[in-house]
Amino acid sequence: MLRRKRSIKLTLITVLSFVKISQQYGSGAPPLACVDQTPRHSDIQAQTSVPPYAIFTSASQVRQGDVLNVTIGSPFGAPTPIGGFLLQARGIQDTEKIVGRFTKVPNSNLAQITSCRGNNDTVTHTNPEEKYPLSFTWQAPDDFLGGIEFRATVAQSYAMFWKNVESPLVEVVTRDTVITTSSSAASTERTTQAPPVIMETKPKPTQTSLDTIYQGCEDTKLCFGIPQNCIQNGNCKVIVAVFVVGDIYTFEIQGTDNPKYVAAGLSLDNKMGDDSAMECVRNDNGRITLHTSWTYPKAEPYVRRADSPQDIVQLLESSNIDGKLYCKFRRDTVSTVRGQTIDLANNKYYLMALAGDSMKDAERVGFHNLAYEASGGALALAAPGAAAPASRLLLRLHGCCMLAAWLGAASLGIVLARYFKKTWVGKTLGGKDIWFAYHRILMVLTWVLTMLGFILILVEVGGWQDTGDNPHAITGIITVVLCFIQPIGAFFRPHPGTKHRPIFNWLHWLLGNSAHILGIATIFLAVYLQKAQLPSWSVFILAAFVVFHILAHIILSLTVCVSEGRISNGRVNSFPMKDMMGHSRQVTAVDRSSDAPFSTFRKHLLGVYAPIVLLFVVAMICLVALAPIGATYNSLMGT
Repeated sequence: MLRRKRSIKLTLITVLSFVKISQQYGSGAPPLACVDQTPRHSDIQAQTSVPPYAIFTSASQVRQGDVLNVTIGSPFGAPTPIGGFLLQARGIQDTEKIVGRFTKVPNSNLAQITSCRGNNDTVTHTNPEEKYPLSFTWQAPDDFLGGIEFRATVAQSYAMFWKNVESPLVEVVTRDTVITTSSSAASTERTTQAPPVIMETKPKPTQTSLDTIYQGCEDTKLCFGIPQNCIQNGNCKVIVAVFVVGDIYTFEIQGTDNPKYVAAGLSLDNKMGDDSAMECVRNDNGRITLHTSWTYPKAEPYVRRADSPQDIVQLLESSNIDGKLYCKFRRDTVSTVRGQTIDLANNKYYLMALAGDSMKDAERVGFHNLAYEASGGALALAAPGAAAPASRLLLRLHGCCMLAAWLGAASLGIVLARYFKKTWVGKTLGGKDIWFAYHRILMVLTWVLTMLGFILILVEVGGWQDTGDNPHAITGIITVVLCFIQPIGAFFRPHPGTKHRPIFNWLHWLLGNSAHILGIATIFLAVYLQKAQLPSWSVFILAAFVVFHILAHIILSLTVCVSEGRISNGRVNSFPMKDMMGHSRQVTAVDRSSDAPFSTFRKHLLGVYAPIVLLFVVAMICLVALAPIGATYNSLMGT
């Protein structure tokens, strides 16, 4: 009996011991969690999703010995309650080093200061009850200089917690450093508010917690984003960031507009082909995977994974929230891909950023129709800063030349040749009829601008470049060919009245109008090219031009029909389309000395048509020259 009682007693003691071991640590984080910030919640693992918490600091710089206000809370509109937490300041270069000490907590019933590796270097909760934004006072050490970040593990409940919730970079500077950020008084006032918006002179209300990728750009990370100047505004379509600590290279890539993939490339030039790429891919099942790839030159500009080792990268974090695809990963400092050594520490590389909304197949990404850009120069990846993209000057000049040629010069030249042959009769320019002189000037200008634009784009892309499903390149080539041969045929045109003149007239008319229509269609297609960076509403400006141009043709054609039907002294005036047959006209003295009927009206209509066409040309050239117009406008307005 006594032995049985002892057995029951031992069993109860054992059960109570396990209960004690598996407690929730409601009065604070356990000592074992002090260094690695991992709660000992049985075998429960940290959440891998984006944490609903953030850490804010009252300044980005603090002098040795000075204090800083640190707030932990939710960055979203409806705050997420905090069950428990462990907060410390960690060094950037040595992430295991806990820096400084905490001197004040908001409420001893909610939080407490404890010691981990140094005196009062950690704050944690005192009970598991729900808590909302909490602010603490932290003092910088007198013997430390450099970058730190506040890092926390935050639990919403016993079974749900997030590790590595990090603050923006804070720099500890010497006592004599002049800090030009917000005053300490303003910072003190903010400690009573919950929680402060990121301390910037111009907050970005649309920025979410994913946009922590921008934090540290220009001072601790190398960042490259599309479009230009998007890093400062926090609104990049694609951004690549590289953070280097010792010989560890950590990459972050993020793409917006709900991409199927977002990728970064390392290249020896600013052209795609023979580059080592890293792809963050959103699979159909919602899972995000990371792959390395090798891009092929012009013959096959898509990416293949089979020829690139996959173990040279290690995925650390990934997410897909609000249409933003994000991956954070490490890459081996030295790797070999297709016999080429990629040495991140000793070589410089052009950074490429790209994104697309489709996959070509299971092993290849689709065309980069959402974003693609290369940095303007080769970069040392360990050097912090915001990398500038390659110059877009040649691309913009190409667009401006083609707009001026086909929207402006060609349109006016065709109208003059078709409707103004019997206008300004008796007046000449350079020994030629007025209409013919200006027609020739405008068409020569069209030819020159087209050839110049073609040469510029060849230099820019280095030859033929695939534009995916967009036939812009094909229609552009056909337009250039038609434009090139048109003046050659005009130079060898037969004399009026000869048997081959009608053939020339019809061919010249057909090729000229075909080139004009195809040229404008090619400009329409350019709006949908990612590289053009034109707003989608540009197509409405072009459509308005087409409607106006057709309307002018209809009105001028009606005046020709009415004019041909008018009989003056029993004679009918001949007009251009009749001349297509090449017959010599028996022109009377009246014909030679006076303009055709309604010539004055046509002159007035031309006086309206030409300035409006010029306005369309100027508007489109401005969109091309300032593309992307939204980012340029925001930059000019200082937002």
